[in-house]
Amino acid sequence: MTTTPPSEAPRRIDHFYARADRWRDLASLAQQVANGSGSRANLDEALGQIEVLEGFHAFPGGRLLAALRDRLHPDNFSAPLFAALARRISAAIVTGDYKKDASEWEIDDSGDVAAELLPPTLGQAGARRPYFELLVVTPTPMASWPRLVSEMRRLRRPEDSFIYETVPVGTFEDAISAAVLNPDLAAVLIYENVGFHSSHDLPVLRELLVAHDAPADVEAGGTALPLAQAMQRLRPELDLYLLSDRHVEKLAGDPKADSVRRIFYQVEEPLEMHLAVLEGVQDRFESPFFDNLKEYAQRPIGTFHALPIARGKSIFRSNWIRDMGEFYGINLFLAESSATTGGLDSLLEPTGNIKRAQEMAARAFGADHVFFVTNGTSTSNKMVHQALVAPGDIVILDRNCHKSHHYGLVLAGGQPLYVDAFPMTE
Repeated sequence: MTTTPPSEAPRRIDHFYARADRWRDLASLAQQVANGSGSRANLDEALGQIEVLEGFHAFPGGRLLAALRDRLHPDNFSAPLFAALARRISAAIVTGDYKKDASEWEIDDSGDVAAELLPPTLGQAGARRPYFELLVVTPTPMASWPRLVSEMRRLRRPEDSFIYETVPVGTFEDAISAAVLNPDLAAVLIYENVGFHSSHDLPVLRELLVAHDAPADVEAGGTALPLAQAMQRLRPELDLYLLSDRHVEKLAGDPKADSVRRIFYQVEEPLEMHLAVLEGVQDRFESPFFDNLKEYAQRPIGTFHALPIARGKSIFRSNWIRDMGEFYGINLFLAESSATTGGLDSLLEPTGNIKRAQEMAARAFGADHVFFVTNGTSTSNKMVHQALVAPGDIVILDRNCHKSHHYGLVLAGGQPLYVDAFPMTE
């Protein structure tokens, strides 16, 4: 099997979302070069395309990309070493190990490059902090970006609930491209006076910007607020922050800044920005029902032998089914949510944490109301049918659908018009 050189196969936009495929292609091409059947020029071109697009992600970052580029230099070219590092980066991207293992960011090929297939909770003693990435849109020269990334990394504290890496870009168009290409972004820090046009002239990025209705230019008043508005339309879940060195109060009162979570004076202490970013993510990370369930599981409550309120004692003290408790773990039984001993909200008529969780879910989905159903798919389908179908209504129904739809129509009094499945030829 041969790999078509990048110069002979123009790539579509959707290919650039498959990061792991790009890296596997690169490692495969390097292996061909090492075997004497490939071209170093094609390898150089493929790395060049990857370097541009990986600039919108925190990992592998400048150090690892520079190491790859160095191994491609004519003075110390080594296709096997190049392929080994490319494979290691590819494995880290596939497994997400770089989000929890700091060694993945180092230029060391001594480790095992095989993908870790164990579930993320096995073999780990401590709890893993959730990982996200912060996009910083800055007018500072590109040469100073490594220092910016390093400064933001030094702000980390052991007590932080999250861990993040910084992705710096320098223009309006690059910020939009990063928002489209990088799903790990959770917050955006926008400085004033950034440029508009991307420094990259890849046709695929041009198509990307057109596909997402990016403006061809912005007004002379600056790019900060237009960028915040574009980000809000494109990724409404992102927390947006502005840094301004003048007329902060005027900027804060501008209706165009409604999507901005907070505006900083540009000489603000970096730690304050770090804490604000973490606070914003913490607000979205909050899960009232689950948080309350974890607290409930730790409460010292009198228990009885009945399974729902025994907090696992009837299982862990049993001579016969203790292995079930060892299999599932103690937290499953400590957090028995069907208990009626108090501390948990009502599933039928919530007034506390479940109600608040439903309100937050409604806001997230853009719905008027959200109701949690704990009885499974069948009950949910029956509820939907009874909410939407009046007695005598005709409902077009797939003959091969889940059986709960048939039961739901019986309960609602609907009349099904069954559509039989049929084969489709190519």
